Amino acid sequence: MPNQDGSLTGSDKVTLVQMLNRIIPSESPEMAAGTLGMLDPVQERANAKQDTRSNFIRIVDALSLDMMAQAVGGFAALTDEEQIASLKIVENTLPSEFNSILALARDVYYEDERTPKRPKSFDTETEIFGKVETEEPAVDKTPRKRRNRRSK
Repeated sequence: MPNQDGSLTGSDKVTLVQMLNRIIPSESPEMAAGTLGMLDPVQERANAKQDTRSNFIRIVDALSLDMMAQAVGGFAALTDEEQIASLKIVENTLPSEFNSILALARDVYYEDERTPKRPKSFDTETEIFGKVETEEPAVDKTPRKRRNRRSK
């Protein structure tokens, strides 16, 4: 869980490096987003706007509260499959926030000269995340007729 001033703890940083390695698939472990040091640019870009900063902190909080991770000594101690399962829970619980950070992380990753070109579509078998629909609830904007409550 981040410090009160919003800075990340050492544990948060380790967790987020692993998260980046899971949410952006790569051909080899050496080309994984977290391994390439993408956390700092992702965090800087997230901090640039209040809404993405808030989304970033909510994701960090959610990952730090994961019961399975706490039981084994932290997110990094989970197996790859357990980390993916944990991230799927966060994605399903906070789809807007998760998709915001996923998009931001993809932007940072594919802008880096060391990484492959950005795919035209992320709707492939290798992509695990970003498939949860985030529907905004329909709001009825039909004006309602006011009733006169005064009795005559």
